[in-house]
Amino acid sequence: MVLVYGGSFNPPSKAHELILSQLIETYNPNKVIIVPVGDAYGWKHNLTSFFHRYNMVNLMLGSYKNVEISSLENSLEFKGTFQTLNELSQTYEDIYFVLGTDHLETLTKWIDYEKLLKTYGFIIINRSDYKLDVSLFEKYHTKYHVMQFDSIISSSRIRLNVEMNKNDLNPHVYQYIKKNHLYQEAKK
Repeated sequence: MVLVYGGSFNPPSKAHELILSQLIETYNPNKVIIVPVGDAYGWKHNLTSFFHRYNMVNLMLGSYKNVEISSLENSLEFKGTFQTLNELSQTYEDIYFVLGTDHLETLTKWIDYEKLLKTYGFIIINRSDYKLDVSLFEKYHTKYHVMQFDSIISSSRIRLNVEMNKNDLNPHVYQYIKKNHLYQEAKK
C-alpha cells in the first residue's frame, strides 16, 4: 500500500505531522508520498509559494522513514489529483489517496472525480467537525478506509497569527516561517 497525502500545507502544522504518524501506525504503508499543491492550483487564496511550502514540509518530515515529498503538482498547469495519481501509478501500485472529510462536499467538483473514484482507493481522515458521508464512495464502489482524527489545529488560523499559534507548528517550520517572513501579510 502506498499512501498519497496531498494538500496545500500552507503551512504544514503539527496536525499534518500527527496525521502522518497515525497513517503510518495504522496502515504500515510501503511508502507515503506527500504532494503539496503547486502554485497553479487556483482554488486556494493566499497560497504561499510552492518553494516555501515544499521546504517547510521537508523540515516537518525530519527522520520519517519511507516518506518522500513529490513536486509533481508544481507545474505550470494544475491537472488534478487523478492525473497526479496516474503519474505515480507508473512507479507504485496499490495507491490510496488521503482525503480529509472537509473535502468530501467539494469532491464532485474535482477534475475527473469519477475516474478518480473508480480507479484509486482512499483513506478518509474523519474529523468530528465535518460530516462523514461515504455515499459517493459506495456509489462508485471505491475502496476506502476511515481513520478517525480529532484536532483543532488549523493552518488558516496559524496564517492569521503565527506568533499566537506557534505551538501548533514544528519548531523547525516555525523558524523557517520567521526567517523567511512568511504569513505576515495575513495579519494586516
